[in-house]
Amino acid sequence: MKLSDDKTIYLLANFTHQVINPLNGVLGTLDNIIDKTVPPDRVETRLRSARGQLECTVSLVRNLAFFAQYTANYNEVVKGKADKTCVVPQVLIEAAQFFQEQGRENSNAIEINERWKQIAVKGNPDLVRQVFMNIFDNGVKYGLPNEKIEVNYWIKNNTREVIVEIFGKSVGFNQDEDIFALGTRGKAAQEKTSSGTGLGLNICKLIVENVFGGKIAGEHSRATMVTKFTIWLPGGYEIER
Repeated sequence: MKLSDDKTIYLLANFTHQVINPLNGVLGTLDNIIDKTVPPDRVETRLRSARGQLECTVSLVRNLAFFAQYTANYNEVVKGKADKTCVVPQVLIEAAQFFQEQGRENSNAIEINERWKQIAVKGNPDLVRQVFMNIFDNGVKYGLPNEKIEVNYWIKNNTREVIVEIFGKSVGFNQDEDIFALGTRGKAAQEKTSSGTGLGLNICKLIVENVFGGKIAGEHSRATMVTKFTIWLPGGYEIER
């Protein structure tokens, strides 16, 4: 994959902006705590907010790191997945925990249904976790207030695919918008917040389809305001408890 110079400059400039802003916010919070301008009863809240900003920054950096690795050495990325076990509920829980504080601030709880179901696929857990993190990030960022982000997952009997559905009410997108295209953000998302690189869902597609040989799709209903992402990962199997 080779990007045009204009596309590369746009991505880097946008990415830099998205990283610097939350880091400046964290620095401001720490300065205010050090100089005691934050009341004692507000210190914990401000620290939790700063942690949420750092978590978002880490997610952005992970996205850029994967994108750089993928574009520079695709074969090495694919080869690195074959001999690892990815336990789906474990990775979902880890990804959801990453956005607990941000979700709490936006009143968007992440609820993983039937998390006791122990199923797995062969593949790098770090890459699958990144997919879930990117989708949860979007869910928290663009979700409607006081709404849940729910997750269902199961194995399809006839194909042995692991199917993961992540859904909740959000500002959504128009069906004619290619939200998985590199650098693309839906109109409604841009209106809700200027924050976003247009990189996260593109990376989801690269990982799911090109690395794992699966599928990913997104849909939004204007009638119900529900946005749903569905992921199909081949080669699912149950783990004995």
